[in-house]
Amino acid sequence: MSPTAPTHASATQLLSSLADLSSAQRTTRLALYARDHAGTPHLAGILRQLETGGHGYLAVHMATAARDTAALTRYLSGPDTAVRRCALRGVGLVPDDAVTPLLDDAPTGLRRALYRTLYHGRRTALADGLLARVRDEYGDAEAAALLPACSPERVADHLPGLAHAVRSWRRLARRHSDVVLDLVRREDADQIRWSPLWRALQALDPVRPQEVAGALKERDLNRLTFPHAHRARHGEGGPHHYPVHYPALRGGDRSVRLLRRSMRFDKASVLKVLRAMPPETRQAHIDRFRSTAGARSATALLPYLELLSPEEAAREARRALDWMGGFQVRSTRTDPNADLDAVAFLPYAEAAPRLEDAASSGDTDRRARGLSRLVEATARTGDADRLARVLTERVERTRAERDPVRRALIRALCGVHPVLMARAGLATPDGSDAAPDDGRPLVRLLTAAVEARDCSADTRRALRDLAARVLRHPRTAADPAASGWGLDVYARLMERFGVQGLGKWGRPEHAPPWWCLRGRRRQDVAERYLDQVLPPGREHDLYRRLRPALDAEKARGAHALAVRLAWELGDRAEHLRDLADNYLVPAVLHDPESGTALWAARWYLAHPDRARRAHGLLDADPATARIPAVWEVLARDAAPAVLERVLDAAEEHRRAEGRVWVPPIPPRAARAWPDRVRDRVAAHLEALAADSDRTPDERESAIAELGTLPGTLDRLAPFAASPDVVLREAALRALGRCDAPERALERILEHADGPQSRAAGPALGRCAQRVPPSRLGPVLARVLDGPAKITLRKSAARLLEHHRPPGGVGHLARVLAVPGLHRDVRAAVAGSLMRAADHPEAVRALAAHADGFTDLETQTAVLQVPPRVCPPDRRRQAAAVVSALPAPERHHWRLAGWTARWAPWSDRNVDEIVDAACDLDVPGLQAVSAFEALVHSGSARDRVAEVAVRLIDAVPGPDEGIPRRLPVGERGEAAARLVRVLDLIEAVTARQDSGGDEGVSLQAGRVLDHLAARPELAPEAVRVVANGIHRRVRAGGEEEAAPTWQWLSVRLLTGARLLARCPRRTEVFVNVLVDPVHGRYGGDERVPADVLERTVSRLLQRSKAGSGGEGVMRGLVALEIIERCGRSAGWAGPWPDLLTRAGETGHEAVRLAAWRLAVM
Repeated sequence: MSPTAPTHASATQLLSSLADLSSAQRTTRLALYARDHAGTPHLAGILRQLETGGHGYLAVHMATAARDTAALTRYLSGPDTAVRRCALRGVGLVPDDAVTPLLDDAPTGLRRALYRTLYHGRRTALADGLLARVRDEYGDAEAAALLPACSPERVADHLPGLAHAVRSWRRLARRHSDVVLDLVRREDADQIRWSPLWRALQALDPVRPQEVAGALKERDLNRLTFPHAHRARHGEGGPHHYPVHYPALRGGDRSVRLLRRSMRFDKASVLKVLRAMPPETRQAHIDRFRSTAGARSATALLPYLELLSPEEAAREARRALDWMGGFQVRSTRTDPNADLDAVAFLPYAEAAPRLEDAASSGDTDRRARGLSRLVEATARTGDADRLARVLTERVERTRAERDPVRRALIRALCGVHPVLMARAGLATPDGSDAAPDDGRPLVRLLTAAVEARDCSADTRRALRDLAARVLRHPRTAADPAASGWGLDVYARLMERFGVQGLGKWGRPEHAPPWWCLRGRRRQDVAERYLDQVLPPGREHDLYRRLRPALDAEKARGAHALAVRLAWELGDRAEHLRDLADNYLVPAVLHDPESGTALWAARWYLAHPDRARRAHGLLDADPATARIPAVWEVLARDAAPAVLERVLDAAEEHRRAEGRVWVPPIPPRAARAWPDRVRDRVAAHLEALAADSDRTPDERESAIAELGTLPGTLDRLAPFAASPDVVLREAALRALGRCDAPERALERILEHADGPQSRAAGPALGRCAQRVPPSRLGPVLARVLDGPAKITLRKSAARLLEHHRPPGGVGHLARVLAVPGLHRDVRAAVAGSLMRAADHPEAVRALAAHADGFTDLETQTAVLQVPPRVCPPDRRRQAAAVVSALPAPERHHWRLAGWTARWAPWSDRNVDEIVDAACDLDVPGLQAVSAFEALVHSGSARDRVAEVAVRLIDAVPGPDEGIPRRLPVGERGEAAARLVRVLDLIEAVTARQDSGGDEGVSLQAGRVLDHLAARPELAPEAVRVVANGIHRRVRAGGEEEAAPTWQWLSVRLLTGARLLARCPRRTEVFVNVLVDPVHGRYGGDERVPADVLERTVSRLLQRSKAGSGGEGVMRGLVALEIIERCGRSAGWAGPWPDLLTRAGETGHEAVRLAAWRLAVM
């Protein structure tokens, strides 16, 4: 103890000596007092008095500051749960034995806070000792929440049995990544997608991306679910992805296939990628695009000509001009000015006259396009003098131009190198530095744009982008003339347009990442703020330039420009002399209730000296205290007398103008307020809530804030009985948040049977988080037993399962046995017991009463619980409960699927499930769903063909007569089941890798043989053939798995034979057959052209040799491939000759189709 430290006789005297200080100063003084008297009997007495006097949180604060472990131990095991929660801050000071009693009768919120504290404090030994107790008393979910805080050895022992209950895999992955990886690697790679470990892999992705990439198959490794692992596997690039050190396309994708597709539709993103690549890599992508773009490749390459050498760019430009010359004659829907894009890449001597003519055209659009292309072509020469002459001539004309033309010129200049642009645009006409500024092209362009009456927001944005390029480049930023022009752009825009001269308010500082834009409209590139643009120190020059404009705005009572300038400059505005005092403070004081004052106060108070500044605003005008940013600072740092003055001003404002103020209550600061301040604020809020002249929103807000204040439960009680439904429900919600949850729980239950019971349920849930289990259990049991409203009884059932008070699950089991139980209550109880399957009484109770669950609501509640959240050792018992459910009184289409997912754990063996799937007397939806679940679990994949063949045999053929057409639900089930089994075969084969087990593929061949024997099932057989082709083509990344022309010819000939038997819509099935080898749209080549060429030759040869429908279909399949490949290649290569051969097959239908393709 310090010999000069003051000593107070009692805790009351100590608090009285600090009553006039702010809450922040009071807690600081108490901490210093505790440190000065640490280890003394005097401090122990003070702490006892604070604890018994209702100031437990202050006692915890002082004990923590004094490192009094004995007091902290007492608080951790005390009866006050709020004090125990506060004492968690000092857990790091006490031994493990002192923390263990904290779990005794601890509410759910306190237990979860303890688990988080142990995790962050790395108290692994303590967590290991608590794990078994937590699991026994509160269930698997609580044990899984504690698991991240345990040691790696304990996690490795318990994680396999608790994986179903883990809700926060991220914590486990961050702390115990090795253990989680070991568990994942033991799981079957084909089944992991349907298990809880799929979320574990997602949590491991940012922590161990290399290992996640190795644990996943290529089909599961996508950039949306596993971005880090995807980046790790494809980081260096490969045949299907380019390296990650190049920019990504829209959506974060780096696939080569999407890059080439985007070259048609998303040129801006592709240009960013290609510009970052080395010339040889860039050239390879352009050459591939040129070879697959078809006849339009000449114009499709126009955006990328700048990436080619000048000679090649000129050659491609001439080709594009030749093509456009012929195409534009035949089409009126093409861009009439596209020729200028090609002309700009011709040699400058040839291009300049044509571009100058276009820049002087009478058509506005052509004039704008020609002007921009003229500037770009001139800039590519690198000659500053030539560019200066063009700018001097053209800028003079822009003074009388329309806004789109000026904007096109400015945008074109944005693409010019800043150094070249400065040399050309800021040079004086005679080459001297003494010439007046208005003779320089860029200065004249700025004047013309700013002074124009039609200057649009897009043009202002273009000017800011141009200025930003100049100011951000190191060479032009160091040039006084260039940087001065850049500052002049911002200054003149703000002088002329005010806040409209700056960027959009509230824009992000950086471009949002691609995952933030999924499902939203594409946005423009984010504009940089001034503090990201201006060189260091130049903010002072801009401020001096804007002072007259800011003074003029201030004189008119408009302060928005100064506030926006401060936000644009960010922290750099702090160094501007008098900006805050001369402009920001007047903005706050001018109209404290305006939005400008709100943003000005937020910026002004974001300062280390915020308390002094807030008091200064309050002294200048008490109305500023009603600004949220000012009140937030005052509530924490103002003395009680100041807060009382704020409330007096609010009352006077209400009496004078009839407008009320509901002060937001910061919980932590309000807890440290003196009693007189809390009482005063509570009386103010209570008066507002009771004032019938106020609007419902104002009264509801007052009640909500009243519930945040400590000790206001009795003030809220009258509003809970109000005849106004808005006030009643607001009071119940506030009771759920008050500081006396046990008393609030009883008050809430007083209204459990009235019309406000709909608000009592959520309030009951909030209180239950903070009520000890010994007192919560009887209350919830009483509510569940009735006669409360059904809504509240259902909430009580779910809360008993969630919080697991002693005997809670047992009470649920007893309630389930009550005869005449309300249907909805029984559904809630049954669902809660199903979710509590880790408790031994839960499954037993369900098994005893499952045969009585005939209503749809109860079956839905039971079946909604998926197997993955059930403990592995209880899934067979739970599956028995599901199997025992009777047929529901009302049918719901989801019941069959929910029931089927329990099939892998049911008592029925594989043979029984297979027989049920083929037995037409068994309900088909549930039987086939159970078989599908069994196949997806890996248990019956070798039986797929058997089921399909049996169903094929069960489908009646046309020889037995044509049955009458019936609605879908009344038709024969064999065909519907067969379609689902064929879909199952397709799904299973799609998940196989090329090197995997070929059993399913062999079964698909067996099914195809049986389908081919039934002409009426030819369309289904074609689907099987197309699925096999697609699987082989998809696996073509490996050389040995790539389809050969012999293999592909055999499959397509088989498909043609089946197509010949299709009764109608053969063109649809031709597309189904050809789609796997070549995309229908976009020229997507999936099989090498040489393979397709030899395959088509074989098809035409067999078509000529064949007769009847089969020969015709061979020719039509070949024609479809010829059409797709020919259009992609611009009808170059072998495709015109093959088209001619198709007309010589001898089949009239093929000859007519070939003629139309060649002529029409």
